[in-house]
Amino acid sequence: MLIDDADCFALLIPTYEGTPFLSRLLDFLEAEQYPGHIVLSDNSSGEHRVFVESCQARYPRLWIELQSYDFDIGFLDKLVRTLERIDARNVMLCGQDDYVVAPALEKLLATIEADPGLACVRGRVARFLLRPVVQEGRQPAARVHLNNYPMLPYEDPDPVERVLAHMRNYSSTLYSLHRREPLLASFRYTDAATRNVIFWQYLSSCVTVALGRVACLDELFLARQIHARSWSATARDNEHWPLLVTSPRYTDYYRAFRRALVEFLVERTGATDAESLGTAIDDGFVALFKRAFCGTSQSDAANKAFFARLQTEGTAEARFMARATQFTLPYRDTY
Repeated sequence: MLIDDADCFALLIPTYEGTPFLSRLLDFLEAEQYPGHIVLSDNSSGEHRVFVESCQARYPRLWIELQSYDFDIGFLDKLVRTLERIDARNVMLCGQDDYVVAPALEKLLATIEADPGLACVRGRVARFLLRPVVQEGRQPAARVHLNNYPMLPYEDPDPVERVLAHMRNYSSTLYSLHRREPLLASFRYTDAATRNVIFWQYLSSCVTVALGRVACLDELFLARQIHARSWSATARDNEHWPLLVTSPRYTDYYRAFRRALVEFLVERTGATDAESLGTAIDDGFVALFKRAFCGTSQSDAANKAFFARLQTEGTAEARFMARATQFTLPYRDTY
């Protein structure tokens, strides 16, 4: 196996003030007999910090490493420092409120290990929302709502064309299985270029795509929960979508993103016409903007087929989601 080889792979879980979700995730990994190296990168405070610091003792059957950081450290800074302290060739970011599919991770690892041209690889993602159903005197129950969340490959051999295709049909690379060194380079470059939380996601994703191809296997590898306490649900100021466009700094944010991406691609590819490249990035960003602000989505036949399987009783995807849903139900403070 590759998943249990610490030189090959580490599952990186950035943790922050999320004890109910982290305890659920670690309970799940323990129940699934997850065999691999797990790194908790934490900057929690108070009782949340106490819980994270207790996880190695609480979960002796899991292979947990803890890295603790100051409460006010930036997210990218935390990830950079964590990646610098990990020896594994490959890493995957897993949200503390997510579920991973271990057999699929093994396939992703085999794929990236066999192809040095890949910066990262992912499979299909199931996004789900649980709505509680009141049943007095009975076990917890909930209705499951599934959200279509396309994950796309970017396989063009030309880095510039690959990045432009990524922008036109954007699917973030963040929660993928990455080769560690390119991911670290991406985060370092991004952290120096922009601090807006939205544009650093765009820039780090584009830099990752520039550094190598992105593959997508037709396998469910990650289930991501939609809930009221998630970062995206609670971030409602003009530093985030949909209010980002109203920020007085929006133009500066975009210019910094554009300049950094042009400079990176020129240095990386030797492109000489920076002005034309900037114009192409502008055009690509229009499509990305429509997706983020207007809610447009990509048309992808393979993902549509996956989403149909996800909703079809008896398929492998539906069985996993049923298992994950049943596992979630007793953790009533997480939905």
